[in-house]
Amino acid sequence: MTVKVRFDKEVREYAKGEKVKDSVLKLTETALAQALGNFHRRMIVIEGDTLRKAELAGILAGASARVLSDVLEELIKKRLRDESEDKIEVLYATDALGEETFGRKRYEAFRKHFDVLAGSNVEVKAVTFKHTRDILGRTYDLLVLDMSYDYSPNDLGRIIETVRGGGLIFILANPFEKWKDMWTGFHKSLVTPPYTIDDVKKRFNRRLIRKFTEHDGIYIITENGKARKKPKRSKSQARIKARKGVPIPEERLFPKELYEMALTEGQVEVIKAFEELVDGGMLVLTADRGRGKSVSVGIASIGLALALGKRTRIVVTAPELENVQALFRFAKRALERLGFKPYVVEEKGLIKELYARKIGLRYYPPAEGYRKSADLYILDEAAGIHVPILHKYLNKERVVYSSTIHGYEGAGRGFSVKFLKKAREKRSFKELHMDEPIRYAENDPIERWLFDVLLLDAEPVELTEEDYELIKRKEVYLEEPDLDDWFENDREDLRNFVGIYILAHYRNRPSDVALLADAPHHEARVLRLKNGKIVTAVQIAKEGGIPKKVIDKMAKGYKPRGNIIPDMMVKHHYLKEFARLKGYRIVRIATHPDAMDMGLGSKALELLEKEAREKGLDWIGSGFGASEELVRFWVRNGFAVVHLSPARNPVSGEFTAIVLKPISEKAKKLIKKANDEFRIRLTEWLGDTHRELEPEIARWLFETPFGEAVDYPVHLTEIQKKRLDAFTGKVLTYDTVVDAVKPIVKLYFLDGWMKPYLDERQIKLLIYRVLQAHTWEETAKLIDRTETFTMIEVRDIIRGLWYYYKRLL
Repeated sequence: MTVKVRFDKEVREYAKGEKVKDSVLKLTETALAQALGNFHRRMIVIEGDTLRKAELAGILAGASARVLSDVLEELIKKRLRDESEDKIEVLYATDALGEETFGRKRYEAFRKHFDVLAGSNVEVKAVTFKHTRDILGRTYDLLVLDMSYDYSPNDLGRIIETVRGGGLIFILANPFEKWKDMWTGFHKSLVTPPYTIDDVKKRFNRRLIRKFTEHDGIYIITENGKARKKPKRSKSQARIKARKGVPIPEERLFPKELYEMALTEGQVEVIKAFEELVDGGMLVLTADRGRGKSVSVGIASIGLALALGKRTRIVVTAPELENVQALFRFAKRALERLGFKPYVVEEKGLIKELYARKIGLRYYPPAEGYRKSADLYILDEAAGIHVPILHKYLNKERVVYSSTIHGYEGAGRGFSVKFLKKAREKRSFKELHMDEPIRYAENDPIERWLFDVLLLDAEPVELTEEDYELIKRKEVYLEEPDLDDWFENDREDLRNFVGIYILAHYRNRPSDVALLADAPHHEARVLRLKNGKIVTAVQIAKEGGIPKKVIDKMAKGYKPRGNIIPDMMVKHHYLKEFARLKGYRIVRIATHPDAMDMGLGSKALELLEKEAREKGLDWIGSGFGASEELVRFWVRNGFAVVHLSPARNPVSGEFTAIVLKPISEKAKKLIKKANDEFRIRLTEWLGDTHRELEPEIARWLFETPFGEAVDYPVHLTEIQKKRLDAFTGKVLTYDTVVDAVKPIVKLYFLDGWMKPYLDERQIKLLIYRVLQAHTWEETAKLIDRTETFTMIEVRDIIRGLWYYYKRLL
């Protein structure tokens, strides 16, 4: 079907009365025709200082909504939208909608004109950036994105992708010359003592403005109607092409109605792959953003539940509840299509549980889901889940791992290499990758713009055999890159730098790039090969140097932004003087995924310490999820553990550790004191707060770079000493002398480098059985021995320690 996209006479008369230039109307007609004809999206940026830009957006969006209403039936007929989507939906997103706010005034100025022109089958939803979780998984025809005052790159990444092919995006922007140098609410969140708003950079704003001008499919007008960037060809003819037919398998186990919900062949493949899970198995599903991955899993999960023919429970997990809203929504829609009346449980407007007769889907955080009994386990956005947690699901009878490869969730080197490589050793599974977009056709210019501006598809540089030789010889150097140059000139180094993080174990969001670009206390460091290739990426935050009046407030509970380590040292160790010292907090450190375990991370730390020393800083530190591998890495590089969070991160399942390495003598004294205190606390916390901490991690938390014993008196009564003699002489049992054994074990873990030698298994036994007080049965399982053997081994270890420490007590 060919349609002439032309606003009707009523619209033109109204626009004329509002002094809208005909050239602006024609530009919008052309943009809409291009969007409909290609099943792509187009963007119109409106620059302005006044409410006029919102009024203009109302007129243009209202006129566009009328055109879309006229072709709505045709769009449904050609399967460019679902038959249930029988209204034109418009999203208005802004920073604030409260009474008397400028955001509210702009919204009202938009609605005043929009409602006059739009038509009856049009719905408008207004949302603030703070509540964009509410729109996840939803699809809109028109978007008005008010970026006049505040926005974060996370908002941008989330909101733009809700617009379907054939739709328009209107951006309300400040005049570019003004925007280049203005602060936003996001910028204010980056201010941390001793910096002020004047220290915040504007690199990301300038990058965004430049990308508006560089990419196709984006047109720029001013609020008075002047076109600064317009279409090359001014055609308003649109040939609406049908979405190509999707063949439904003749032999199928799931109902035909579920296959009919699929819009692409990739979705059909996913549903068919779920049929194979009826007899058990594992499926790994990957896709770029906007490919309908979660939608397909939601539909297919209902087919599987029906095929099992019994009461079916499905555990759904993801880094956050908001990640699985599309999955839940389409599972609900699938149930309704099959005649069910599903019952929905929501939490803060997000679906958390879904039930229908004998079918139940429920969301759990990643660290909880594997503990639940279920017939199917679905891990969505698996790249954002810590690898050890991913392994917990591997032994489930039916499990689906689903993940975005390019997107603000991050690709996750841990998922794509570390996890899948080991998973193949444990069981066989099917892998599927989805290529075809679902909301819009391939090669959508707005997707290209979004990926570029937010660096969603950034990747590290390729390494050659020559490069590996340089790495082996450690022919590298540390450099502080010129971020002005990186961002202003769009250097490939910036893509390589961010690409290392995307393919590493970090969960990435667009705002991470803006933080690097604009935060006054954040800087980058790179480890380069002699030929210039970046092999290790380091992001640091300068902390400390806090004024005395702020430190006094901190001691009373105030938490200054961006000073994580000084705040912890003041609140948990009462070391107020530490907050005056200056240091580098390593926010992120990651090595090129093809050069892991080659010593580059340690080399980067060595060179960073040298730089910090030359600059007269006092310390270097970091905070991270405490895995055995990471704690060992930091400890072996001379860092002391000074804190461990009391609770596990609900996403990664890890406790957060903070480590410090002193540079100045003053810092050394304070950090040693904090490290001593932490080790004392840990001996007690392991029996309570951290009873479930893995002993192989606890073992490294006790290690100290200072080499000295903690000055912590341990007292035993004469009777306790005699009972210890009786226990080691096989007269008394362990359970009758625990009170005397524990102080001796504490002495060992608080000792310096001259303490008695124990191997790894013996150390784990002492932590697990004595400090964490696990049962003999649990302890025997830990070392894969009988309970009797375990009891004898524990007695032998204590005998050696008692013989050594007896003379000191």
